[in-house]
Amino acid sequence: MIARAERSDPHASGGSTVVERAAAYGWARRTVYGNGGALSAAFRGLAAPIASGWAIVADRRLRRDASAIHLGAPTISIGNVTIGGGGKTSLVHWLITEGVPSGTRVAVLSRGYGRSANDTTVIAPAAASVDVAAVGDEPALLARAGAWVGVGADRSAAARAVLAVTDVDLFLLDDGLQHRKVARQLDLIAFTTRDLMAPAKCLPSGPLRQRSSWQPPSGAWVVSGVDPRSRTWPAGSIGRALASWWEHIPGTVAQWRDAGTVDLAGWLTGSPVRFEVDDRRVTVIAGVADPASVVRFAEEAGWSPTKVIAFPDHYRFSQREITALVAKHPNVPFVATEKDAIKCQAEWFNDRPVGVLRRRLQPSEAGLLTELVSDVLVSSPR
Repeated sequence: MIARAERSDPHASGGSTVVERAAAYGWARRTVYGNGGALSAAFRGLAAPIASGWAIVADRRLRRDASAIHLGAPTISIGNVTIGGGGKTSLVHWLITEGVPSGTRVAVLSRGYGRSANDTTVIAPAAASVDVAAVGDEPALLARAGAWVGVGADRSAAARAVLAVTDVDLFLLDDGLQHRKVARQLDLIAFTTRDLMAPAKCLPSGPLRQRSSWQPPSGAWVVSGVDPRSRTWPAGSIGRALASWWEHIPGTVAQWRDAGTVDLAGWLTGSPVRFEVDDRRVTVIAGVADPASVVRFAEEAGWSPTKVIAFPDHYRFSQREITALVAKHPNVPFVATEKDAIKCQAEWFNDRPVGVLRRRLQPSEAGLLTELVSDVLVSSPR
């Protein structure tokens, strides 16, 4: 049984009550991002030696590797310098649907974080039936977007598995920034405004996965929220520490676009219909890195969240747990992200209305990114 504690979250818009289904996970998330009060601040200080060790290990992983494996097609990595969230998978989705030249045969390579299987798996575009538990939530979503997806801890093995069944013009490494064993021609690095406000320290004293002094050999940044070039960041923050990025590395701000809330049952079958209920008050299910961001987006989409059920990122739901949730929160519709919805079944909710929040990342300077992608396709050896 997962530990549960209710609390009022100051980061949840509108003062929505947050039910943490994993209290320790929620505390850790707030702590590394510079929140959580005096106890969290003390932990960050005591954890400094561990953070130093983490940075040393990260330095080794990020060194240029002359033996890095070329996958047989141009390769772009999409990742974060921080843990969790950042919009990287949404950026991959945008690349698949809008960011590559028409007719480009795209394949995504993903480790399939949180999946139950360990083998290498290939998912066909828009596959009719996918075992989400076996492949992972994000690979399943990216296949729905229209890409071939190779899933496996060994990205080169996943690439070979994809090439065995289809031709590929471009590989996209989902969450591949730190995976330097695979050669790439471009790193796209995703941030949120929350990331840039956080302490510029490595785990567990902050959310960084490597030192803030590291820069990609060939890269571009995408920040969802505010333009980092037009803001003065607090001392000690990631936004301040990466000031040279905003000045010398190409990049663009991006915004979230509402693609409409649809009914869960229709969304799961690939025939989405608009989610319509009389009461705009909803309970939000959020098994993502930043539950507060889901609340804000639900409000922007016209809903009035009264409660947020916050699960750990990539949480694997069960019928028993959803049935208990429905009983615990009667007479109110639910809304969930696509990442959570794909791990549920409509019948688990016992006829309770459930909407799927569809949000899309839209880069403001999309032309910059499409030009970088085109350059990779034209100039990279196969």
